[in-house]
Amino acid sequence: MKAGSKSSDKRLLEAVRAIADYQFGAGVGLKLFPEGCRVEISKRTRRPKYVYHGDDLLATIRYPDNFLALTIKGAERLAKVVPPPRLRVIVKKKAVEKLNKGMSPLPRDIIEADERILPGEEVLILDEKGALIAVGKASVAGSLMKRLSMGAVVKLRKTRTDRQT
Repeated sequence: MKAGSKSSDKRLLEAVRAIADYQFGAGVGLKLFPEGCRVEISKRTRRPKYVYHGDDLLATIRYPDNFLALTIKGAERLAKVVPPPRLRVIVKKKAVEKLNKGMSPLPRDIIEADERILPGEEVLILDEKGALIAVGKASVAGSLMKRLSMGAVVKLRKTRTDRQT
């Protein structure tokens, strides 16, 4: 059972799309959250909290910054909408197993990273073949990800192996 009350209010969906446009780039919101998406309101705060497409949770709206935290399903949709290399971090084959266990990628795990990634941005983590393996929040700028000597470069949030996407 899902917490919160449901809303099909088009204004809420338009607001969520506007957040996506700001966060990921102009025009992304409509493609990421097409018609048929619904926004669920938090019972406690009475603010938009979850975005669904059918039964699939695509994103959670974080407070207090009002940015979107994507699920794997949402990240899959974003990967289809935003052209490479934008928001992508590509990791070595030997790092995939580590990430699947929930460990965040280190600089030595990175093959390539979008130079325009800013700290705090949502990033798509892909394997060498281009398959999405995780989604997370950049800890450092994309231009630094390979150059650092230590420390996690992305705070991992969801992996394909998580039960709930």
